[in-house]
Amino acid sequence: MCATTNNNYFLLLLVFSTTSILAKDNELGLTPPMGWNTWCTLGKCGKDFCNDKEIMNIADTMESNGMRDLGYTYINLDDCWADYRDDNGNIVPDISRFPNGMASVIKYLNKKGFRFGLYTDSGTRTCSNGGRNHSITGSYGHYEQDAASYASWGVEYVKMDWCNTKGVNLDPHVAYRNMSRALEKTGKKIWLNSCEWGVMQPWYWMYQYANSWRTGPDHHDNWDSTSNIIEINAELGVYAGPGGWNDPDFIYTGGQGCDPPVDSAHCPGQTDIEYRTEFSMWCLMAAPLIVATDIRNLTDVMKKVLFNKEMIAINQDSLGKGGNRIGFSDCPNKACQIWSKDLSDGGKAIGLYNADNVTHTIEINFIEYFNWPAVSMRDLWQLKDMDVVESSFSVAVEGHGMEVYRIMKHE
Repeated sequence: MCATTNNNYFLLLLVFSTTSILAKDNELGLTPPMGWNTWCTLGKCGKDFCNDKEIMNIADTMESNGMRDLGYTYINLDDCWADYRDDNGNIVPDISRFPNGMASVIKYLNKKGFRFGLYTDSGTRTCSNGGRNHSITGSYGHYEQDAASYASWGVEYVKMDWCNTKGVNLDPHVAYRNMSRALEKTGKKIWLNSCEWGVMQPWYWMYQYANSWRTGPDHHDNWDSTSNIIEINAELGVYAGPGGWNDPDFIYTGGQGCDPPVDSAHCPGQTDIEYRTEFSMWCLMAAPLIVATDIRNLTDVMKKVLFNKEMIAINQDSLGKGGNRIGFSDCPNKACQIWSKDLSDGGKAIGLYNADNVTHTIEINFIEYFNWPAVSMRDLWQLKDMDVVESSFSVAVEGHGMEVYRIMKHE
């Protein structure tokens, strides 16, 4: 048993070291990406919609409200922009949505300090028709051609999905390798985000090809989905590091858009406590912080959560370690959980997470977990320093809530 454990430990160290080495090769993703995505913003989840005016308006807003300066610099289109292939096989943007093409929009974003990303699919068609009456072509058979088009427009981030691949017997190892090489061939540094939904456990191998990889199914704006995503990622932190990040999918802080006839920018599927927990977990996991809600209409919870500089600093910490669940506190069904993330200053970020729907007191023993007899603590949601804590600490945590602290060994 001990020998097996040691072998697994050394294997994980090898994977992490390899990921770090590759990051030096492509110089991308030294910290997780931060930004915004079109998906669900206009209340058309599953029928994604976007256009040039919306994208430029989003850029204007993220510049004026301070999001860009906090690090939210990627503006990404999901499955909403493409239309068809021309006679030469080139992918053509939907002219009704982007009448001046993609390059002019990208140039506008670049001038404001943003990076532009878009979506494609590994297979023959994308996952959604974006509200149109015909399917949208995927990149199958056109990886190099599409990569060349993206590079010529100025694209810096490509998300590649995994729909409509069975009919052509695609292997994700091959498809993502081919797109990765196609992007490299352009000579432009372009982030590749793989999205094969974690089916082939990409955290073991995708670091060779992509800077981030989806670890599970689509995240939706409801607690069942969020709690499931948390559980999937609970022990994957060791596979994250500079150059390659586990991607649990978008965050929905404030609530997705509303479908007609509801006339509102947000129709929240979770409580404010749950949105705070969602963001806390993504920060501790060192996951991409890609917001998929309408940031032009900020609610109170969006301001408190998305603009929390100290939580963002945990996510963007230069050590680049992913956080993990390291233990449990005493409550039913292992609902009271202890999470930890190592930080570059020698400290740690700890999260005390209550997966139950009622309040529980969660305790962490610093000697047991870290061999620290006393710690200095800072509450990252109350934004205040606390008294030095000896041996252990406990706090009442609301149902579906998470309290997060930055701690340092007290000498």
